Amino acid sequence: MSKFSNKIKTLDEALSVLPKTDPVIMMGGFVGAGEPSCCIDWLIKNRISGITLITNEPGLSGFGRAMLYKNGLVKEIISSHVGTTQESTDEYLKGSLKVEQFYPMGTWIEKVRAGAMGLGGALIPVGVGILDEPGLFAELKENKTVIEVDGVPCFVEPPLKAPFGLVKAWRADEMGNLEYRLTSMNCNAMVAMACDYTVAEVEEIVPVGTIPPERVGTAAPFVQAVVKGLSLAEHDEIYRQHWLKIGKLSPEK
Repeated sequence: MSKFSNKIKTLDEALSVLPKTDPVIMMGGFVGAGEPSCCIDWLIKNRISGITLITNEPGLSGFGRAMLYKNGLVKEIISSHVGTTQESTDEYLKGSLKVEQFYPMGTWIEKVRAGAMGLGGALIPVGVGILDEPGLFAELKENKTVIEVDGVPCFVEPPLKAPFGLVKAWRADEMGNLEYRLTSMNCNAMVAMACDYTVAEVEEIVPVGTIPPERVGTAAPFVQAVVKGLSLAEHDEIYRQHWLKIGKLSPEK
């Protein structure tokens, strides 16, 4: 390993760079799937507060990202909505969760992609005449810019980037190359590239060379730290217990 940069760290080592208050964090995951569970638990345990959370949607009620809202740690969300967790909805309705504006999911990920690729923004036709309705987003500092491209009016959407990124992958090698599979392939790879300091939580850590080059979903230069998270079996048990609790799964006889 001497010729490789070893990025394997403990949670404390990887996340101690976060400010205790008011960090801007971009996070992967889709309705509870493919989210960095252990990193989220660390944020709660260490009372990292005033978080501006950039995420595709709020998560899933009862665990994971939902616990950030329940513990009052998120002050603002930059997302597609707040409605997939009761916890985020409650905070929003109380006025404790700031929403400057929402984006359609496709717009949100295009803004993240623009940030990842170093682009000046994205031209988005979706929502023109609706999302720019006067007064719809009362806290929006400036009106959304619209230009016409080939006769089609488009929003000029600036890129989304963040100082800190937390993503979930299946496995990583010691250099920080990541491999995704199944639902963890959602928006994690793009999030990893759009942040200055990205921590990857993985189920497995393997030697360099184990992950085939064509299976590398995020290349090592975009990852600053790798932490060992829960195993696949542990993730499955969390979901099983959740579905049992809400009555979507029948107990085994």
